[in-house]
Amino acid sequence: MDGRRVVNVDSESRFFSKVYGLMALGVGISALVAVLLVTVFASQTVAILSNSNTWMVWGLMIVEMILVVQISRKATKNPSASMMMFIAYALLNGLTFTVILLAYNIGQIGAAFISSALVFVAMSAYGRMTKNNLSGFGKFAMMGLIGIIIVTIVNAFMGSAAIEYFLSYAMLIVFIILTAWDNQKLSLLYRQYGSTGEVSISGLAVMGALTLYLDFVNLFITMLQIFGFGNRD
Repeated sequence: MDGRRVVNVDSESRFFSKVYGLMALGVGISALVAVLLVTVFASQTVAILSNSNTWMVWGLMIVEMILVVQISRKATKNPSASMMMFIAYALLNGLTFTVILLAYNIGQIGAAFISSALVFVAMSAYGRMTKNNLSGFGKFAMMGLIGIIIVTIVNAFMGSAAIEYFLSYAMLIVFIILTAWDNQKLSLLYRQYGSTGEVSISGLAVMGALTLYLDFVNLFITMLQIFGFGNRD
């Protein structure tokens, strides 16, 4: 084999239940914040956004990136602090979601969420059950993601609808692959460290929840873009 330790199947299932539970908590927090801002506090939200406070959006994004880095660095060393940072990240992401959700109708949002959930569940199951090593596909997807980010920045100045359309489908493929790969990586990490005491399993669960949260959120945003193309003039 490849040096991986054998662990109890039930203990691995409990680990993934915790990971998926934390990830669902994060998604729920983000969704609740976004829904409240576009419904209960809709007038205030529109007023703030109409004042062109782009600096605020960029500020939120920078803080979110810092939180992601800090969670990744500290998860296995300080699980409690990482958990608090994960909740804070989910809250802030709910604020940035508001800008996105205001651009789509409830039908598009619902269809995108259901589609994303189905894809996420299917690829998570595949990533955990397949005997194939997905690292090659995962690394290819990561390189593709870097390329997509670069082209997206360039297209922000070009404004090409055709390129935007292509990027949405390319992004969907990338995160379908990453969802499966990230689940497989988590499974391998747990099998390697789950019974050794070398790392905090709670911290590993938080780190896994963040990773899968990012996969799901990007699937959802990409699905929104795809469903939104049909209603554009």
